[in-house]
Amino acid sequence: MVSIAATATSATLTPLKAGTSVITFTSGTDASLTRSFTATISQPFVQSTTVYPLAGQTTPATGEPAAYIDGRLTISFDVPPTLATTGSIRIFRKADDALVDIIKPIGETDAIGFPGQDQVRVVNVEGLITISGTTATIVPHHAKLAYATEYYVAIGNGVLAGTSIGGIAFDGIGRVGNWSFTTRSAPSAGLTSVTVDDDGPADFRTVQGALDHVMKNAGAATPVTINVRNGNYPELLFLRGKNNVSIVGESRDGVVIGYRNFETLNSGSGASQAAGSGTPAGGRAVFLAETSDLLTLDTLTLKNTMLRSAVASSQAETIYFNNDTGRLIAKNANFLSEQDTLQLKGYAWFFNSLISGNVDFIWGGNRVSLFEDCEIRSVGDTTSTTSGGYIVQARSVSAADKGFVFLHSRLTHGPGPGPNAGDVPTGAAAATYLARSPGLGTSDDNVAFVSCQMDDHVVAPGWAYNVAGQPVPNPAIATAASGWREYASTDLSGAPLDLAARVGGYVMTDNDVASGFANRAQIFAAFGGGAGWNPQP
Repeated sequence: MVSIAATATSATLTPLKAGTSVITFTSGTDASLTRSFTATISQPFVQSTTVYPLAGQTTPATGEPAAYIDGRLTISFDVPPTLATTGSIRIFRKADDALVDIIKPIGETDAIGFPGQDQVRVVNVEGLITISGTTATIVPHHAKLAYATEYYVAIGNGVLAGTSIGGIAFDGIGRVGNWSFTTRSAPSAGLTSVTVDDDGPADFRTVQGALDHVMKNAGAATPVTINVRNGNYPELLFLRGKNNVSIVGESRDGVVIGYRNFETLNSGSGASQAAGSGTPAGGRAVFLAETSDLLTLDTLTLKNTMLRSAVASSQAETIYFNNDTGRLIAKNANFLSEQDTLQLKGYAWFFNSLISGNVDFIWGGNRVSLFEDCEIRSVGDTTSTTSGGYIVQARSVSAADKGFVFLHSRLTHGPGPGPNAGDVPTGAAAATYLARSPGLGTSDDNVAFVSCQMDDHVVAPGWAYNVAGQPVPNPAIATAASGWREYASTDLSGAPLDLAARVGGYVMTDNDVASGFANRAQIFAAFGGGAGWNPQP
């Protein structure tokens, strides 16, 4: 299967034929020391010489003079093809037949960031080749195509099987098949406002394409706006080191940025890594934002489509905002997942937005996160018909930080995204807790609900204080300054709730609220060493 040429310090393996084998190396000085690995050699890639009538069958069209470098490729057939688990689709530069990308049906990784970026987000990815009806969609790896360059697409025989184009049996496509296109010229580097559209005229086809452009070309502090037209954007996002970025959707429900990312696929909260290091460590969120200040998400939906599962770790954030001193603004937006929907550090202001989930769906090691005039929706658990879950798990950096504050917001419930999730229990069967503790002595469980409306899915004790196996919070005894706090809660009709049954929380007084929780200026007063922050709608 392979030949091996060894020297004193290295071994070169050359593939000879397809197959899978375990290769073991034994130390020349200690026979008990061995290292083994499994090598899989695929069949050599052979380009088909068949020519098909491709007019109207591909995107980009054959001969397209201005294709998007971040666009998806599609090819349509006479009947639905069958997608194999082996083989590959390849993209070549036409001028010299240089191979620029290899796309496989399964087992793929990707590095998200602009070419030349020192830190990128490396992740495992799913579904780079998918089939819907008679059309196959192919997603090139990120940033593989260059501007103003001609390419052609080659599909290995058997990757898309059992079909035809124009009555000609499909055995792959090669250079002579002439699925070729030329990419458009680069947008001006000086643009501070760019447009994204998944199918209409725009600067970019993907939100990440636009983020790459502004990260590469705009000054770190230069305000930029990414205008996203209505459409579906199935992608993972990465922002690093660029401040004052606003991503503004055409409509709240019409712009849907989403992906199925989760703990089993990409473990951990995630972080960027040096470009060229290939081990995926980019985390399970749809959007990873690092070292960036004043990121604004406005009038859009950010969605993690992972459903909670009994067989897979289901932590699945929509966004991980990772900047202990940075600010995130979310206005008129939806954030949808089941578990760990929002992971926040630093300072965040959510206004007139919907956050939905079931388990710890608002959490993180934050300073202050204010949810003002928001809907906090507990949804049915895909894995259970009895669990209403936990809304917050706070890991605030210090006791002095206000933590997670909910001001004039509504706590509601609804059916889960899974086919059998149903609604969360209510009334006597209510099973939703305002918060539970991570049980850490190194962070503070700082949560405050101020003048919020709550439906009857919230249990009478309110807080998961040493119940159902949950630990005692830190601090164990809440005060006006720290811990689990609540003030003037009502039902959805505005009738005051009886908070006497609450366990483990502190009921704030009028003076407590007036002195620090009455409005966003007070709540963010500690930002910038006391300079304060008062963002506006």
